[in-house]
Amino acid sequence: MKRTTIILLLSFVTLLATAQSSPPKRILFVGNSYTYFWNLPQQVNAMAEAKDVPLKAYQSTAGGVNLGQHWRGEKNLNSREIIQEKEFNAIIIQDHSMRSIEAPDSLMFFGKRMAKLITARGAQPYLYMTWSRIWDPYMQAPIQAAYESLGEATGAIVVPVGLAWEKARQLRPELPLYDADGSHPSSLGSYLTACVFFSTLSGESPIGLPHRLITTDKDGEKLYLNIQSEEDALFCQKVAADIIKTYSN
Repeated sequence: MKRTTIILLLSFVTLLATAQSSPPKRILFVGNSYTYFWNLPQQVNAMAEAKDVPLKAYQSTAGGVNLGQHWRGEKNLNSREIIQEKEFNAIIIQDHSMRSIEAPDSLMFFGKRMAKLITARGAQPYLYMTWSRIWDPYMQAPIQAAYESLGEATGAIVVPVGLAWEKARQLRPELPLYDADGSHPSSLGSYLTACVFFSTLSGESPIGLPHRLITTDKDGEKLYLNIQSEEDALFCQKVAADIIKTYSN
């Protein structure tokens, strides 16, 4: 009996060590300033590290670009080459914030091409559903419809960031989610966005994430990616958790 117990214990320790030494899940964000404002991929990395989740996010971004420009390699982008040559488990594509409203056919056309390329490489495509501009909440419905149509056509997973913003605005209209331009995210808006992505990509709850997201530079010096009050951070975590739960159902 003792020998059996020892063998089982050793087997458990071996499995635990293997799980802890497994390589991190590699994520690629393909987008524009809605992705790189406030270092969104690095915030997701910091959240993953805080919760001991093996996840590492990278990005291929340029200001103001759409998926067609990513596909054609404009503005010094090489997103297609990165997808074709490097190994990723998941790739998130984000079109220009107005493309789903002003040119939904373009979103569908290049979104399908991107998704096909991603799945051919053995990765899971994700769609970054963006949010409405501050002055027109009615924009959210067509944005949602466009990304959900693309998701149905490609098998990509829609990440309901825009719906999290919509809910947060309904619950706390005074919350400063936007940058001064009424389009880009503030640091708080980016924190909410990161909570949605972290939870969607990891399958972990965002509840309990730190309200200060920290990393280090190449010299090992501390860098603060985002600092929120504990109350606002917890609110964002709860909104993200609620939206992900209701949206997946």
